[in-house]
Amino acid sequence: MAFDMISGFVRDVRAAHRTANEIERLNHMNTAQLADLGLERSDIASHAFGKYFKKR
Repeated sequence: MAFDMISGFVRDVRAAHRTANEIERLNHMNTAQLADLGLERSDIASHAFGKYFKKR
């Protein structure tokens, strides 16, 4: 049980790091580049969190 909690914590830390990297990458894109991905600037955070923190 403790191992499951620790591995879950490590998984969440990795997902948080990937989410932050994705947000940073997308924030460096211009509006046209985001539109090519089907995103608006206001969608960046929810897109990144949805990508790496899927329902489990």
